[in-house]
Amino acid sequence: AAAFAEHGIEAGLALVMDGTGLGTDGAVWGAELFAIDPSGYRRLATFAPVPLPGGDAAVRRPARQVVGRWVAAGVELTDARLRQLGVTPEEWTVWRQQCVQRLNAPLTHAAGRVFDSFSALLGLAPETVTYEGQAAIRLEAAARQSARLDVPKIPFTKTEKDGMLVIDWTEAFTLLADEHLTTGRENDWAYGEHSAIADAALAMVNYGFEQVKCSPVALSGGVFMNRILTDLVVQRLEAQGVRVLLHKRVPPNDGCIALGQAAVAGNKRF
Repeated sequence: AAAFAEHGIEAGLALVMDGTGLGTDGAVWGAELFAIDPSGYRRLATFAPVPLPGGDAAVRRPARQVVGRWVAAGVELTDARLRQLGVTPEEWTVWRQQCVQRLNAPLTHAAGRVFDSFSALLGLAPETVTYEGQAAIRLEAAARQSARLDVPKIPFTKTEKDGMLVIDWTEAFTLLADEHLTTGRENDWAYGEHSAIADAALAMVNYGFEQVKCSPVALSGGVFMNRILTDLVVQRLEAQGVRVLLHKRVPPNDGCIALGQAAVAGNKRF
């Protein structure tokens, strides 16, 4: 809504990627494609949900997020991989039980958590995050150091469920359970993750165009503070002739929320 208000439009698609947003279904949203018009919105695409053992504690300790993804994928870890990730066997057991039994392990769809998880997998994230977005910022910094030659292709799957496109990263995290795969090529894998998220974003938007006839596409949410990702998504959409709206006067992160709230409140039809 904030991005639309900045550009003076009422209808279009909005791709919103961030770390934590409360969805109408009670889950944590944060990788959503919406069709928006003056009457309201329709959710068209998202990332597949995974458990977040410990809730906010997993944001502060990114290794928890990786464990949640491995549990969801049915991956059994070697002691060497646990040590590499800085996780004790006792922690693995407890966090796995949290995920299986859904004990303080809310489901998250958020793109920000995908960035955190990749950062932890590549050994870039600190053991304990000390400021917001730290793990993702380190991943972006590593990606900038990539020569971008022979960048690894990170897989994801696309399925349609209940009228929505769902992007699933299970295959990627199963692949990266092998601790030897990324050794010495962390920067290239970091860039590959950015490219994969951009590919997923393109798939989500193209699915949206199949469902509703509306344009342009607004990019919003704190994940789009990431310049590499933003540039990749804009390039790929504009190559298809799509008009892309970016924030100009307010930031894409939490700093735009008040403007969006005011825009919605001022629209009696919304």
